[in-house]
Amino acid sequence: MAGPAEAAEYARMRALAASLVGEPAPVEYSFASFPDELYWCFRRLQAAEAWQQHGAWIISDERDLGPGVEERFGFGRTIDEKTARAEAVRRLTFRSELAALLGQDGFLVLPTVPGPAPLVKSEPQQLQAYRERALHLLCLSGLSGFPQITLPLGSVDGAPFGLSLLGPPGSDIALIRLGRRILDAARKA
Repeated sequence: MAGPAEAAEYARMRALAASLVGEPAPVEYSFASFPDELYWCFRRLQAAEAWQQHGAWIISDERDLGPGVEERFGFGRTIDEKTARAEAVRRLTFRSELAALLGQDGFLVLPTVPGPAPLVKSEPQQLQAYRERALHLLCLSGLSGFPQITLPLGSVDGAPFGLSLLGPPGSDIALIRLGRRILDAARKA
């Protein structure tokens, strides 16, 4: 979380969700990979796949890519096959662990991103730092392939701040229905 305002807004949104679905059951569960390892797994696989699909096009001609885009493609070029295979194994392990945690009908409630959207006038370094903090949360769905929805329930300093629901495979419709209930409750609150 970025700061006290974000933490307070997340607590408010989480309490709203809990008022409809109850408090989470205490679960002791550990994953084989730490959050930073999952982040890097996602980044490496995403970059390698992007380079594999679009690398030839990127280097075929002068491209006018936005700030950071060329660097991210360049990063993909550096991912060797051995690293990509190891990260693919980590992804499968994480997917299996998350499936075991969620079961058939569990779900995670988490902030969509670490804070409100960055301002348009933010410096490229600020945007990249925000992007990386956000990917620490967003990579969970990307790595697992499990559905995730975001609910625009809150704001911090006048900027939108959302709550996410991430469920097991095939829970897309159930998440949408739950999200609708939470949004309806938020409108009535």
